[in-house]
Amino acid sequence: MTVYPEKISGRHIDTSHPLDWLTRHLHPMGFLQWMFVVVLALALWPSSLGGRLGLVMVAGNSMEPTYQLGDAVIAWRGPVEVGDIILYEIPEGSQGAGKTVIHRVVGGDGNRWVTQGDNSAYPDSWYPSNLDVLGVARVKIPLGGEVLGMVRSWWFIAVMGGVAVGLLFWPAGDSSELRRGRHRV
Repeated sequence: MTVYPEKISGRHIDTSHPLDWLTRHLHPMGFLQWMFVVVLALALWPSSLGGRLGLVMVAGNSMEPTYQLGDAVIAWRGPVEVGDIILYEIPEGSQGAGKTVIHRVVGGDGNRWVTQGDNSAYPDSWYPSNLDVLGVARVKIPLGGEVLGMVRSWWFIAVMGGVAVGLLFWPAGDSSELRRGRHRV
């Protein structure tokens, strides 16, 4: 009986070239999977971290009837115009600094904006600059705040990250060969 070093004590020791793993996992579909994950991550990168996507849950009645308490709003960073509904962070040095507000732009000079809630009698006391704007509201999800809260939770992000990594490293073989007992080595 000949003993091969790769099969000592019933274990398989991978003696292939390190680039073999790369070529097995970067076949055309694997490459498309990686590209999909990268594009999705860039598209969904939050504007608070320099990305283009802003998410907020409406937590008051200042934007009624346009937005109701508990609605989720998705915003996309882009040019701001009078009449747009924007997400912005209250500027540093102001009361409530760092909190996110969703209000309509009612005026401004292109660098600083005057905002007001649709259900408010007076404009806001803050004048956000373009740097404070996290995005222009694009999509309303009625009562989507609960879902948004779940999606933003650490455990949901961890589970989705685990699923994404698992899918990326799933063996790229014909499952019929595995069922018949013919494993590729």
